[in-house]
Amino acid sequence: MTAPVLELDDVTRIHGSGATAVHALRGVSLTVAAGELVAVMGPSGSGKSTLLNVAGGLDTVSAGAVRVEGTDLASLSRAALAAVRRRSAGYVFQDLNLIPTLTAVENVALPLELDGRRRVRSYALAALEEVGVADLADRYPDEMSGGQQQRVAIARALVGERRLVLADEPTGALDSETGEAVLALLRRRVDQGCAGVLVTHESRHAAWADRVVYLRDGCIVDSTAYDVSPGSLETVR
Repeated sequence: MTAPVLELDDVTRIHGSGATAVHALRGVSLTVAAGELVAVMGPSGSGKSTLLNVAGGLDTVSAGAVRVEGTDLASLSRAALAAVRRRSAGYVFQDLNLIPTLTAVENVALPLELDGRRRVRSYALAALEEVGVADLADRYPDEMSGGQQQRVAIARALVGERRLVLADEPTGALDSETGEAVLALLRRRVDQGCAGVLVTHESRHAAWADRVVYLRDGCIVDSTAYDVSPGSLETVR
């Protein structure tokens, strides 16, 4: 059996304290293996984005453990945790978070550059080519459409040897055709050996996943598996 890339073990996340404390996650356990895409669904405030944040080391847990490729994130120093985010976990933010003063290729190359890698432009260009916007390499974000910016954000999440891709509503601001193309990109990278977690509110987007987990009030309340073998893709979607 393939070893998990991501493990959430009885994770609880509490924001605040006392009477104003908010339990964003309550004892959540989830494993995601290489080659598996898990969609996370649930109503607003159910804990979906918090789950992604703790999975990527952007937020800390109040109890339980988060492991990426077997490493407990709580055991890492701030510098080591930043290295995990640069090397192992790629994050597609809902609001993209592209740096407006950097070109597309510079945005994509930034994690590699911060990690001291060489030939970062060539790696970034390859990632842009993978998502179909290599011709926009030297444009700034405000010179691109929303769909093009989204593809650049995905290229940044995929660049290098990322083993885990976390996507928070990556199709939220896109038209249907562009949204489907973005999901196809995520699905292809997962099929090549990454582990993926996709937060979405649309069941037709969740159908790209191997498994869908449902959150309510910070708890996983249900899980559904899909058949995403090549012969089933058109039927499912």
